[in-house]
Amino acid sequence: MKTTLGGDRLGSGGKQEVSMRNYERSTHDLSYIWRSSMSSGTLVPFMSEVGLPGDSFDIDLSCDVKTLPTVGPLFGSYKVQLDVFQCPVRLYQGKLHMNMLNIGMDMSAVKLPQLKLRGDYDQDSPLGDNQQLNSSSIFSYLNIRGLGRKATTAQEGEIERKFNAIPYLSYWDIYKQYYSNKQEERGFMVHSQGDDNRFSVTQVQINVIDGSSTSNYNILGSSQSIVLPKNAQVQLVVTSTWQATGFTPYGDPDYTLVMYDINGAATTVIGSLGWTGNQYTSQTGTTFTTVFNNYNGPTNVTSTFEWTTMTLNNVLPAGLNEPTLFEFPLDNIDEMRMNLLEHVKQSSAYLIDESSISPYGTPLGRAGQGQYPDGEFFKLASQEGLGIKTYQSDLFNNWISTEWIDGQNGINEISAVSTAGGQFTIDSLNLAYKVYQMLNRIALSGGSYDDWLDATYTHERSKGHENPIYCGSLIKELAFEEVISHADITDQQQQQQPLGTLAGRGRLTGKHKGGKIKIKCDEVSQIIAIASITPRIDYSQGNRWDVNLETMNDYHKPQMDQIGFQNLISDGMHWEDTKINQSGDVLYSTVGKQPAWINYMTNVNQCRGSFAEKDNSMFMTLNRRYETSENGIEDITTYVDPSKYNNIFATTSLDSQNFWVQIGIKNIARRKMSAKVIPNL
Repeated sequence: MKTTLGGDRLGSGGKQEVSMRNYERSTHDLSYIWRSSMSSGTLVPFMSEVGLPGDSFDIDLSCDVKTLPTVGPLFGSYKVQLDVFQCPVRLYQGKLHMNMLNIGMDMSAVKLPQLKLRGDYDQDSPLGDNQQLNSSSIFSYLNIRGLGRKATTAQEGEIERKFNAIPYLSYWDIYKQYYSNKQEERGFMVHSQGDDNRFSVTQVQINVIDGSSTSNYNILGSSQSIVLPKNAQVQLVVTSTWQATGFTPYGDPDYTLVMYDINGAATTVIGSLGWTGNQYTSQTGTTFTTVFNNYNGPTNVTSTFEWTTMTLNNVLPAGLNEPTLFEFPLDNIDEMRMNLLEHVKQSSAYLIDESSISPYGTPLGRAGQGQYPDGEFFKLASQEGLGIKTYQSDLFNNWISTEWIDGQNGINEISAVSTAGGQFTIDSLNLAYKVYQMLNRIALSGGSYDDWLDATYTHERSKGHENPIYCGSLIKELAFEEVISHADITDQQQQQQPLGTLAGRGRLTGKHKGGKIKIKCDEVSQIIAIASITPRIDYSQGNRWDVNLETMNDYHKPQMDQIGFQNLISDGMHWEDTKINQSGDVLYSTVGKQPAWINYMTNVNQCRGSFAEKDNSMFMTLNRRYETSENGIEDITTYVDPSKYNNIFATTSLDSQNFWVQIGIKNIARRKMSAKVIPNL
């Protein structure tokens, strides 16, 4: 390697060139086997490696997937996909973006973003090494398995620790760039919300009963000076609820109320909360009354009452909360990148904690870590923090936002030809048509800066790496084979099953596409690989588009090609989203825009007969069953809901992981590092 003394400069000549020895590379075997349970639709990292400048990786992926036994044969298959990405550390540190002067003399000033985790340590916890982080959570998959314990063995309680946040930031950057649906402008993740804001007190009231009259005082959030007449009866009335959403309650927590009067005397009231509907209330209703003091003094006296606290005993055991799909704005991922770059002038590391925007801070807060009102933490919920991917592209999972076409500053408005003077010229029409074509190309491509360059100039260019780099994939297919019982068995309901009962199990087919990946690093990077299992879905609830044709003029005509866009009618997804008014007119609902005549160009899988009946044989198919209410379809989204495709298995909830995945990563690395561990003597 040669460089000019003091730094290279253009046209400076070669008289002051200095030669430096190149570092030699050596070969290292970084191969390993990765095994985990998974759900369909989740994005699970299975590799997170550091790449240094000059490193090259020759990766050869292999995969085996098996399933838990199914309750019947399954007519359908899943796409198994392993994707590998390179994420330069520079993307998440502003000081590395502008080739700053003198920064190379003190690289310790370049702080890596940090991820702050909190958890509880209990030496005798039955959860053992999973008491702080669930083994299926995003942090576990990114190689964080625990926070540690107190330095003093006898001490237990809350632990706080910071970790390198580059893999976590890279994961969500990859999610936005390669897995999300930008047209929906939102993303989804697995998150347990059941532990947040469970308990609430809506009213704390003191009732002073003097003969036939009663005086009421509300002391919630304040103290009250109350005149207590001679021989008055004093009641404490507390209205409270114990909210529980997204998890199954277990047991009835006891409560302890503590009340202090003006003399500092404490009065304790103990009771129990019962489960009714979707909330815990007092067993006597949402309002309970307890006589906690009878004043029998000789004269009137003024006392100050203050509501102090309410503690809970026998709270719900850890791990009973069920995860749900949590929605977040997709542009929050861009906002996090901007926050990281704005932090460039700070000397401290950028910190991600529970106050950070979603999806980053969501698994770190009280809801994610399951903090109960008494302050104790337990492990994260199953699959906490994993991103949700979209279905495979088809007629009902690809559309363009209506706002881009018909909305304010949309294509139609920008390309409109003015007729204010009563006429328009051919020149203005031609210009509007050119603008219309250009904007359509941009809208079809996705709307980002890279999309704009590709659509506007159609030029193969050398892109600057400002996003994670896709390096390659392995794609396989998971199909199900039937299993026939040849013995008398008893099912889970203790019912005898006859000989020849059909069940099933999943196995990979012979399909094997890709898997050999080469990566060369030019800067410090994180190599992230993500596994996903996507159902290839069927439809059974919609009306096919051609049953709504009314005249011969409704058929396609070649002269009408390339006319722009048509509405995506939700009647093809589910007939229940279509309304009929009193005049008999059909009122269609629309989801977005699609290229005109696309119905003639593609098709979707269909289920009929008993496979289209929910309570019959639908469980044997991967049916995209839309949920409806009085307002029509509620879940029009391209994102997978894993719980919808667990019906074929015995465990159907979102936290069930019915797929067993084993991935072989053969990784031969060449890096500028000596293979010798001891200096030559």
